[in-house]
Amino acid sequence: MKTLSPAKINLMLRVLGQREDGYHILQTYFQLLDWGDGMQFELLENEVIEIEGDFGELPIQDNLIYKAAEMLLLFRKVPKGIRIEVEKRIPQGSGLGGGSSNAGTTLRVLNELWQCELSQKQLLDFAVKLGADVPVFVFNKSAMAGGVGEKLSKYEIEKRYYVLIFPPVSISTVEVFKSSELQRNQKPIETEQIHNQNFWTNACLPVVLNQFSKVKEIYDISIRYAPTYMSGTGSTLFACFDSKGEAQQYIDKCPDDWKMVVCHSQ
Repeated sequence: MKTLSPAKINLMLRVLGQREDGYHILQTYFQLLDWGDGMQFELLENEVIEIEGDFGELPIQDNLIYKAAEMLLLFRKVPKGIRIEVEKRIPQGSGLGGGSSNAGTTLRVLNELWQCELSQKQLLDFAVKLGADVPVFVFNKSAMAGGVGEKLSKYEIEKRYYVLIFPPVSISTVEVFKSSELQRNQKPIETEQIHNQNFWTNACLPVVLNQFSKVKEIYDISIRYAPTYMSGTGSTLFACFDSKGEAQQYIDKCPDDWKMVVCHSQ
């Protein structure tokens, strides 16, 4: 089975508070895209888990894909192993949910291939143990999210084209959320307000622009040509357009050495 492991962007990210365990209480809108990593799943006769892909020096046992597959072993009714090949396109530390998407996609696909017969709620319970962004990729729909990102409500907005801009910077989510500069007492918006781009604010953006000069340099150029936003804790910036032609006009104005991609709402 071949499938897309989609990227997400956060059209809005507000930090409403912080729990005693250190996790932040968020309100965010996850927009899933028609672009991301490619994943291929192949059942094996021997009952092993094999993962192939460009994951750097990360040990296989620490890979979220491996952890997701391991969670379902006790529930599989098909006594076969699995080989999972990943074609990585989503940059690491880019705020697009690459590893989380791979894990959530693995939970969904293996539930089917191994005939685990787990409900979506059961899969979502597994997903949140792997990370706050994993549940939306099990949900597999654009959604408004609360809690630490795991409380999901399906909500779709107008289909748009998005130009993703990849600054040559990898940003640690943990470090951004630890920053003393982060505003932690924001107020939530009404769900319907996500249609209005004036509400597409990201609490992490001021922190990142202050700490990462390369991201600020690119952001300052981009906002000359189109309203520009940041996904998650960065480093990916994005601009939004009603047509592919408008998206291309924006790209044509930007520096030639920027790494960019055009994608569409899922």
